[in-house]
Amino acid sequence: MKGKKFPEDFLWGTAISAFQVEMGRGEPSDKTDWWAWVHDKGIQEKGITSGDTPLDGPGFWELYEEDFRLIKDDLRCQSVRMSIDWGRLFPESTEDIGVDVTLDDQGNVVTVNIEEEDIKALSNLAKQSSVRRYREILESAKNLGLTVMLTLFHWQIPLWLHDPIAVHKDILSTDKRGWLDNRTLIEFSKLVAFIAHEYGDIVDLYNTINEPRIISEHGYLSEWSEFPPGKYDAQLYLKVMKNLAIAHGLAYEQVKKWDTKSCSSLGPCTVGLVPVLQVFTPYDPMDPKDVEAAKLIDYAFNEWGLNAVIHGDYDMNLDYVIQPEEQLPHLVKGCDFFGVNYYSRWHIKHVNKGAVPLENFKLMPCEGDCTDYGWEVYPEGIREVVTWAYERYRRPIYITENGIADKEGDQRNRYLKVHIEKLQQAISEGVPVKGYYHWTLMDNFEWSDGYRIRFGLYMVDKESKKRIPTKTVKLYREIAASNSTV
Repeated sequence: MKGKKFPEDFLWGTAISAFQVEMGRGEPSDKTDWWAWVHDKGIQEKGITSGDTPLDGPGFWELYEEDFRLIKDDLRCQSVRMSIDWGRLFPESTEDIGVDVTLDDQGNVVTVNIEEEDIKALSNLAKQSSVRRYREILESAKNLGLTVMLTLFHWQIPLWLHDPIAVHKDILSTDKRGWLDNRTLIEFSKLVAFIAHEYGDIVDLYNTINEPRIISEHGYLSEWSEFPPGKYDAQLYLKVMKNLAIAHGLAYEQVKKWDTKSCSSLGPCTVGLVPVLQVFTPYDPMDPKDVEAAKLIDYAFNEWGLNAVIHGDYDMNLDYVIQPEEQLPHLVKGCDFFGVNYYSRWHIKHVNKGAVPLENFKLMPCEGDCTDYGWEVYPEGIREVVTWAYERYRRPIYITENGIADKEGDQRNRYLKVHIEKLQQAISEGVPVKGYYHWTLMDNFEWSDGYRIRFGLYMVDKESKKRIPTKTVKLYREIAASNSTV
């Protein structure tokens, strides 16, 4: 029996990120907050990080041609999602390049005006060996016929903007506070302008920021402190969420201004945001406190950031009501699509930690069909979240990440097959999903968890860096080559 077809122009691909795959061969990137975070002995001793480092990674910085050929020839995909490491391009500060910045009466960054002379100044400051290598990488993908989806921020900030250890110890001890401060928004705008100017002839499809909620939650609202700077404060979470929404708009403007060249039918530039959308349900549906906690988490984690980007609604007290001072439509700059990352469903239990509602919840452990990460396998959720996102915000969608932590490789085929079926069902019901990127191409450095968590379609030998196919490679090849469920 033949599978059900996807649209003719549907993009099949895999997703990777710079910090997780680049190192292991060639020059390391050692000037970012994540580098400092995973190398700090005190953070390791607290059990926040695994002790692994990206220096044992798969070596994409040198082996990218091999990886692109796997995507093109072995997996039969048409696209790759990848990112650029801010710290590789600008290991030293760009703050001395003065640009015109306008603020509103609340102190929010409204515009960052970057001109040709600023681009030239940025070029003079950029690490040219990294600029050249990223061009070589992008051209290699293009020459193979792969459409590049480029993520402009996939989590690492240069140390000259964010000292995560100092913030973790005492937030008042440093002025390098990352996404808590306007200066990071301004410098991010410069980075994006430079990238769009430098690589616009190769790239047409852009993500601004990967998973703003994960950055905010894991860095500022997690008891485990797994992401830098490891704080626990609901107000800091909301401040970072707000700044990331504003940063998306600023980045959107810069790409539209500086990328004027088309290299595909998508061009010259299509720019979206990548939220991670999850299904949140009450742990006990009969407990009003669990029901209310799940409602709040769904609002704060799924809806809040998209309301900000699309409508300019910034509900800073999480009361579900947008007051006049929380209506900031002048900060809405555009969003051409959503890149939805979907993995799991979470059951939410109310726990009483104090007077702040957003802190009074617990993500309950998976009790049913679970991955190596302890995430529930809930395929119906991919259909639920894309349907919700499209019906509410009316933007086309790419699935920019979907995959399973499965060290032994026994669950991945079933996971992929059923999620693809549910995605095709959503499309048949009218949701305009334009592509699917499996997370991830190969086992990589999974942030604070190091190498114990394996999402890869290919395993990687630690010493030789040889890519070893899992059983799912054959299945994904069949799906991509036939453009259908199987």
